[in-house]
Amino acid sequence: MKRAFAISVVAELSIALLLLHSDIKDFLWTHPWWHSFLVLVPTISVPILAALELVHSREANRLRADLGKRVARIGELQTELNTLQDERNKSLNKIAINTERRLSEADRNAAVLRKYLGKSAQVTEGANSWGSMGAVVAEVNDNNIATLFVPSGFASSQAFGQRVRCDKVQIVEEPVGSCPVQIHILERYGGPTSYGEAKSWEERSARSNAMQQVPHGRNVFAVSYRKDGTSTKRGVYIYQSTDGSPNYSLVAFEDLEKPQTTAWYLPKIEIEKRFAILQLEWLNSGWRYDGGSGSGPLFLLTRP
Repeated sequence: MKRAFAISVVAELSIALLLLHSDIKDFLWTHPWWHSFLVLVPTISVPILAALELVHSREANRLRADLGKRVARIGELQTELNTLQDERNKSLNKIAINTERRLSEADRNAAVLRKYLGKSAQVTEGANSWGSMGAVVAEVNDNNIATLFVPSGFASSQAFGQRVRCDKVQIVEEPVGSCPVQIHILERYGGPTSYGEAKSWEERSARSNAMQQVPHGRNVFAVSYRKDGTSTKRGVYIYQSTDGSPNYSLVAFEDLEKPQTTAWYLPKIEIEKRFAILQLEWLNSGWRYDGGSGSGPLFLLTRP
């Protein structure tokens, strides 16, 4: 709207100048002072414009000087910021170093044992050895508790696992026979866990018939064993079959106050062999004969 109005005004002035051109020319010709005024206008305007330019120049210089100061201050602030960041980083590094968790003996031993998972280790405990076949380093959990597994076979009549704290063992990374590492147990963590006749750590959950309930007929033999320094008693019960077959059931207890831990249902001669092997293992582990009764037709030798 304003633009249209301005255009209309300019158009009207132009038309008026064209229509009044002769009158304007005569007026200027009869009044010569207008000529002097028109000549004087540039002379007056030049100093005025120069003065205005000087004022503007001074203001621009002032603004440029102020901008330079501000830029310099920004540089100073950036330098101070960089210094503060460097000091912060140094402080964080010191905090990280001071708060870094120190590796305990259990952590170090656990790391070593994890290198030998699934491999056999020669195991000693006090003055005794677990045998030339040693035990398998079965697992090491997040609490630094390792499980040593002995499979059923030549070294033991039944498979078992024994847990130990990693800070309660001494480890020597030197091979002995087929075992690439040596472990000396200073203290056990709990008692052993029986895995029946498992031949490997992976088979431990099967436990075959060694951990199953066997048929119980008439009891024909009972014997118990004790160990100095403990009130726990181990025992063996042997029963006749319930179906009239020549088989017998042998049930072994790691603790007479708890459920059975090992059981077999086998012919007579196999039961006699199992009992002999089991008794020798217990005697070698410090358990002593503590009395028994009966034997029936079985050929069983007990060592006082």
